[in-house]
Amino acid sequence: MGKDKRKGTVDELNMNIPIWTFAVVTVGLPGVSLALCFITGFIFRFDDVNETMCEVKNYIPSISAVTGITPQTYVWRTCIALHAAPRFAVTLIYYNYYLARIQHVPSHRVGLFKFLIKLNFWLNFVENSCLVLVAYITNRENYPVHEKIFVVFMVTSLCYMLLNTIIYKWTRGPEMSETENRSYWWKKAMFVSISAATIGLIFFFIQHRLFCVVGAFSMFSVCEYVIAYTNMAYHFTGYLDFKGQSLMFGQLQREGDNHNSNGTALTDNSNGTALTNNNKDKAKVH
Repeated sequence: MGKDKRKGTVDELNMNIPIWTFAVVTVGLPGVSLALCFITGFIFRFDDVNETMCEVKNYIPSISAVTGITPQTYVWRTCIALHAAPRFAVTLIYYNYYLARIQHVPSHRVGLFKFLIKLNFWLNFVENSCLVLVAYITNRENYPVHEKIFVVFMVTSLCYMLLNTIIYKWTRGPEMSETENRSYWWKKAMFVSISAATIGLIFFFIQHRLFCVVGAFSMFSVCEYVIAYTNMAYHFTGYLDFKGQSLMFGQLQREGDNHNSNGTALTDNSNGTALTNNNKDKAKVH
């Protein structure tokens, strides 16, 4: 067997971000900014954010409405931009994470598994891309394009959550740990919740758009917020999957190598220690 490329030491450690901090900041950026946009829009721009095509009474503004007005849109776009890079990094981390756990997959499923983790990667990549696009192309600026991007976001998000939950189960051993069971339970719960909210979203959108039912758009908006925060909660379960690990940056020296290379590593703090040698910080990478 070849040497394990995931094992080695990180010299001259320049960055060490625990997964808890990484997860809270990444999920907190859209979560807090959306709440801020809703509260300020509801209080200071109530009539503007509750305006509808049917011109019926509306009491709960949609996400597009509260993030499409200024200055709220600047806050929302800034937070989505800051949140996007870590999310794209996680897509690659998950791909490598699942690939490294292929030994838990039954032999007759290995070929399918390799295809599914690639599909899972691209679903997550497209979902994240659409989230950025839907933030920067608002419904006030270009409603037809905004609407289509939102639909793609919803479809890829649901498909990713379902596929990722299945893959997660496949890559577990015969008996899951307490943390793994908790992560798997929350993944299933969030997927069921977002699926139910999506059905409600479609139903109330039809009621509003075709029949102009009073209150339908408010219920549509409620479903939107449930979907948004449920999606964030699902992605936050990544903290449980990588619990005890850190995102690190330094010079990576793999076991058996005689030279160093610059790189980043997601390391397990429970299996690694910080060492000092010739005034250089070293951390084992597993």
